[in-house]
Amino acid sequence: MAVQRNNAPAVLKYVAIGLLCASVVLVILGVYFYQKEDDFLKQCRLITCKVTGIEEKRLGKAYIEFTEVNGNYKPFKYYEEYDASESELSFKEGETYEIYYYAADISKSEPKNFFINHITSFVLLIIGFSFMLDAPIMFFVVARTKKQQLAKQQFGIKDEVVSE
Repeated sequence: MAVQRNNAPAVLKYVAIGLLCASVVLVILGVYFYQKEDDFLKQCRLITCKVTGIEEKRLGKAYIEFTEVNGNYKPFKYYEEYDASESELSFKEGETYEIYYYAADISKSEPKNFFINHITSFVLLIIGFSFMLDAPIMFFVVARTKKQQLAKQQFGIKDEVVSE
């Protein structure tokens, strides 16, 4: 389907409306996942743990063993992937970290970090808000293009001139 020049503002308007609808859906999903993740974190206990071991069989893929400093909770292993060519592992053996400890399933326990704890909602909200910012720009372009087309029609300016 070829888009004609006269049709371009209408197509762009529909694309902008589609972007706006997609952004609303993404923002709603982002808020939903944030609440879901936050509810999970409320079920966890915030404890202080010490890194007692790091097992890295492959570079960039590590199992970090955390042990609660007072020994009240069972130790658990946390799996982390990182880009070994660009950065180092963010956990160091012997250091202490705050951990969201989930007693019902200790494999779901995770370090206290906004990006680790809320990554899904963060990504959805960022994409949703960026789409939301793009839609008004597209509507502005549509209005400006329509205004130019109206001026051409009103004053008889032609894009193509055929002479004999």
